[in-house]
Amino acid sequence: MDYGRLLSRAWEIIWEHKFLILLGVLVALTSTGNSGFSASNWNLRGGAEEWRIPSLPDMDRYPRFRDLPREGRAWAVGVPIALIGLAIGLGISIGIPLWVLSTLSRGGLIAGVSAIDAGGSSGFGEAFSAGWRKGWTLIGIGILPAIPGVLLLIAGLGATGLLAGISRAIDPDLVVGPLAGIGVLFGCLACILIPIAIVLGLLRTLANRACMLEDLGVFESYRRGLSVLLDNLGSAIVLFLIQIAVSIAIGIVMILPGIIMAVCCFLWPIALLIQGAIAAYFSTLWTLAWRQWTAAPAAEPVAS
Repeated sequence: MDYGRLLSRAWEIIWEHKFLILLGVLVALTSTGNSGFSASNWNLRGGAEEWRIPSLPDMDRYPRFRDLPREGRAWAVGVPIALIGLAIGLGISIGIPLWVLSTLSRGGLIAGVSAIDAGGSSGFGEAFSAGWRKGWTLIGIGILPAIPGVLLLIAGLGATGLLAGISRAIDPDLVVGPLAGIGVLFGCLACILIPIAIVLGLLRTLANRACMLEDLGVFESYRRGLSVLLDNLGSAIVLFLIQIAVSIAIGIVMILPGIIMAVCCFLWPIALLIQGAIAAYFSTLWTLAWRQWTAAPAAEPVAS
């Protein structure tokens, strides 16, 4: 594989067909956030490293709270909880449609780049419509890598609830060392599910292309993606490393402009446009690579 030609060809396609950047912006809407689990609610105290189950603060310690009537206390506690619940609900109601829009745009990017590389023509509406037609399959492909994480979350919540119940039934200040077996089981489960989620996430890139370019279903797309990956493992690893290197280089170049755009809200659209261009470029790279790996015919170079 000629990686130099691949990189330049991807840039040529993006530059000549700028509607791909708009699709990249839609993809970037749910691709740039970071998520993680925080253990800040677990307290380590002294040399015994005593773990305590997190609990609500004792509001009676505050004089102003003690002076409130019963109805006032209920409002003082209930309103923040209601606001938190409202914020979570709004986040879910906005986040899910954005994720669906991003997923359909991924398919549109793949279809548009493939049509252009094959010598045809494509536009925003045509490309997005291609993603829309395969929407349910693309959503299924996107959901599959999240299943191990959901199972891990359910197992963690169950283990935490069981631990909290046992500890409070015996002694609220109980050191949970004897119950560390639950943590061990949870850790073992994480060691199994997290690698599976990572592998499925990597395969999703290829499964999306199998879905859009070979009209396969969810599981068939993953099987096809795995087959193509194993047949071209060396090239895929090199391309993955190139993507990392390019991402690092872009990150270094964008340090100062990124800080400026972050503090100036008027520049946020420009930041999103840059993120969209980057997302479109990397998507184009993998689509072109897929077409080479699967021997799909490409457009002949135009003679100058």
